[in-house]
Amino acid sequence: MLKGLMVVSEAKGLAVGQTWQSEIESEGKKYLRILVKTHFIKEGEDVGQVIVRYVEDIYQPGDLVVISETALANAIGLAVDQSQIKPGWWAKRLYKYVKRTRHGRGIGTPEKMQVAIELAGLWRILIATVVSAVTKLFGFKGWFYRVAGDKVRSIDGQSGGPDGPYWTKVILPLPEPDKAARDVAAACGYPVIIADINDLGGHIKGWSDPELRKLDFTHILRDNPMGQTITMTPLALVRPLGE
Repeated sequence: MLKGLMVVSEAKGLAVGQTWQSEIESEGKKYLRILVKTHFIKEGEDVGQVIVRYVEDIYQPGDLVVISETALANAIGLAVDQSQIKPGWWAKRLYKYVKRTRHGRGIGTPEKMQVAIELAGLWRILIATVVSAVTKLFGFKGWFYRVAGDKVRSIDGQSGGPDGPYWTKVILPLPEPDKAARDVAAACGYPVIIADINDLGGHIKGWSDPELRKLDFTHILRDNPMGQTITMTPLALVRPLGE
């Protein structure tokens, strides 16, 4: 059950510092999601202090902080300009077999495919491509990423449109997501979850405390309340409301 479901166009109208709230039910319990419109978090910024700046006045004991993996990766220097990536022979050919969706290009660019090959290895990417082609004939989707692995799934960037901050950037996956979550939590003093959620699904990448794994944040955030790049709401509080 959703209450006050956020519409992306409305989220775009928020001013920096403003919030948008919505409720959702997951496994018989209700949760309030408080989305926070932030400035664009640039490389080199202390994400922990950014979180404090935006949520210290609204944070309540028991709240859980969710930060976008993309925003965090960009802040710690994992956004690489596409001009610095030199696609090889295989990357220039294999990327064409990745189907683009209305939500983005996935790894359907030569630069992203090159990064995928470097992260997973050429043979694994070739196998993933073959498996994807075969399974699609039978109506099954998503097998490319299942075979290629989570690191490839986590490659981001080159999205948000030509005027967006990530259009010419390839964002590499966090090498140690749990450690990154612990570092951010230590800097802000709040429990932190790193999320990679989009309109096609998503995953939770890091938890500052193993106890947080008991909550199904993928389900709690299943409607992608934080939106895509254009909404600039990479930060949220999840507040348990009880049954």
